[in-house]
This record gives sequence, C-alpha cells and structure tokens, in this order.
Amino acid sequence: MTRVKTAMTNETSKYDFIFKGINLTKSIFIVGLVIRLVLIVFAEWQDANMLVKYTDIDYVVYTDASRAVVNGLSPYDRSTYRYTPLLAYLLVPNILIHPAFGKLLFVICDMIIAYLLKGILLERFPKITSRTLLICLASWLLNPFSINVSTRGNAESVIGAMVLASFYFLTKKNLTLASIFYGLSVHFKIYPIIYSIPMYLYIDENFFSKKPSEYTSLNNNFKNIFKNFFNKNRLKFFLISAFTFISLTFIMYLIYGYIFLFETYLYHVIRADNRHNFSVYFYQIYLNTPIVETVGDLVGKVNGSNMIVALASFLPQVILLLAITLVYFNDLEFCLLLETITFVAFNKVCTVQYFIWYYSILPLVIPSSSLGLIQYIILFAVWMGSQGLWFYSAFNLEFLGLQTFWNIWVAGLLFFIANIYILVKLILNHNPIKVNQYLKSK
Repeated sequence: MTRVKTAMTNETSKYDFIFKGINLTKSIFIVGLVIRLVLIVFAEWQDANMLVKYTDIDYVVYTDASRAVVNGLSPYDRSTYRYTPLLAYLLVPNILIHPAFGKLLFVICDMIIAYLLKGILLERFPKITSRTLLICLASWLLNPFSINVSTRGNAESVIGAMVLASFYFLTKKNLTLASIFYGLSVHFKIYPIIYSIPMYLYIDENFFSKKPSEYTSLNNNFKNIFKNFFNKNRLKFFLISAFTFISLTFIMYLIYGYIFLFETYLYHVIRADNRHNFSVYFYQIYLNTPIVETVGDLVGKVNGSNMIVALASFLPQVILLLAITLVYFNDLEFCLLLETITFVAFNKVCTVQYFIWYYSILPLVIPSSSLGLIQYIILFAVWMGSQGLWFYSAFNLEFLGLQTFWNIWVAGLLFFIANIYILVKLILNHNPIKVNQYLKSK
C-alpha cells in the first residue's frame, strides 16, 4: 500500500511546475484561496462603511430565503428567490453561524473546481506539460471574474462544481457518481440540461475500456451514433441522472407546490430582464415586455411579444447546440465550452454570473488548442473591451438616471459580435490531434 501511495505521489508531482525551488502548481492553489479569503474580509468592511456595497444583491436574497427556512417558512416567501430550496438549506449557517458562511462555501467550491480541473486534465491529457497545466489552473484560480463572483456571494461556483464533478467521474469511469452529480446540477439550475446530449453520446459501448485520452472528434462515426444509441452505458447514465433530478424535484414540489416549479424553472423561460442584461434581445424586451415578478403576474401580464422573444431566442440556440454536439461530442470538454458560450451569447438574458459557466470549463480546452498564451490574453482583452461601452451606459442608467437603454442595446450587440469572434477563433484553433500527442508547452 505504501508503494502504491508513493507511486501515485510521484506521478502527480511530475506535473508540478517548479521555479527556483518553488512549487508554483501548489502555490497557485494557496494564492487563489488567500485572495478570495482576503476579499471576503474586505467585503465585510466595505459593506459596513461604504455606500456602494461589495456583496451581490443575490446573496442578500439567498440569506433572506435561508432566514425564512429557519423560521419555518418557505424560501419563496422572499420575493425574487428563484432557485432550488436546496440552496437556501445550504446557507442556513448564514443565519445560525455567520452571514459570510455562504461566501466561504462558494470559495470552497471555487477550489473544488480547480481540483476537478486538474484531475480531468491529467486524465484527458496524460502527457500535458507542467507549464501548460499551470496555465490552465491559473486561468481559473486567478481569473478576476471567478474571484469576484464567488466573493460577492453568487452561487454559480456551486453549479460549476457539480457539472465538473460529473465530467471528472466520467473520466474516472464512475458512471453512477457522474450521473448523480449531473442530475443534481440540473436540479440546482436548469441550464446544464444543454450538456445532456453530448454527455449521452460520449458514453459509448466502449466507455469502460477506452481511456479518456483516446476520445477525439477525428474518430466520430455518425453511423455508430444511431446504431448504438441505446447501449446499456448510456441508458444507465440517463436513468440515474433522470432519477436524481426527478426525485429531488418531486420532493421539493411536494413541500412547496407549484411556486417551486415556477420560480425555479418556468420563470426562466419567460424571464424578461430590462436592466442588467448583455443580450441582443435586450431592447426588444425593454420596449415590449412587462416584468413577471410573481406567480399571479404569470396570468395577465405575459403578453404575446414576451413569448415571441422567448421562443425566438431558443430556435438558434437549439440548432447551434445540436450542430456542435454532433461534431464535437468526442472532444467533450471542447463541446461543453462551445455549447456554453453559444447558449449564453444567444440567450435572451445574459448577465455577468453566466460568464462563470464557461470560465470553469475553459481551462480544459487550452491543451488541445493551437492558441498561445499571448493570443488568449488578446482574446480576453477583446472580450473585456467589448464590455466597456455597456458598463459605461449601464452606469449612466443605474447611478445617474439617464435614459441609455438604446446605448446598452448597441453595446450588447458589440459584445455579441465579440463572443462570436472568440467562438470562431476557438474552433479554428482547436486541434483534436493533440489529444493523442505529446503536448508542447504553450
């Protein structure tokens, strides 16, 4: 047993990047954690002493919902709480221990994501260099967006950890745990449902005998997709994940009734966000769509225009997601990234929190891309630069009371173009052959 542990330690340590005697791979975990903890402490001071709060309003909503649970009430007694009751249960220590408990939990999920990323990368790219691995981990642990979102108190890292846990256990050939975590992630937030088809197709009849590093989109055989569409491995994944999702959803429905279904799932189908929204549909929503705030508003306030926008936004999403799935399902990490960027870019509601959905997957595609570090930095600069006009216009609207809705929409169009440009660059520079080759350092 000791020899086995020693061998595993040596195998892991060979991927560590050492610089002047310092293990930067391990150090980056510590640095990422320390930065987040410092910001949680700073947030307590800023919230108490400054007019502009550091903590996200969503965190206040979570905490209020948890307080309702502690008092024996429904979390949906707190208006605008539109999440599974499980999140309110998780944050009960916000009431019983300390208000910052949830932020600490989200930071822990950030670190879990980093651990899962490392595990997936080592399984998927066994010949990855230590430098490339370090870059991949740094792109998450030192990412200003992931740091900001979790320390401000947004729960996206919880869902991100569940999605990556599902992928991680797929690489470890533990189909049961992969299915459970996937079903749990969809229960928590409905958007991971877009990963269902690529994950299902990825689990072929040779799933348990094929190494994760042997999957490549160059070997796609479309005839086999339909020939073995219902193999036992796929059916196991489907049945377990569906059972997990349905059982949790049914239990919550028995406890809270229709309001749970509406606020957690149905609301997001007809959601109309006319403020904090990067979407290309923003101006149409602003001009024609009343905001649905309660279950009662669902009858009588939802007009035809709202439903048209909702349905119109789904059509390009469905077409593009299916096309991406059929081409890249055997490069699962790349497929999930493209699907996430596409879904967010074409969605009728697009907010900063959504960016975490693809930032938590991005590190997995770096090794199989011909893009270098400088090119990634340039793409990030383009992506950030495209948001400049949006933030300026949003500031004028929110803090100065100026009518800048049209400006925000134009800024959203520029942001959409930037996302499509990045999407194209990622596709053109994706090199699935690298899956089975020695990966040169970036």
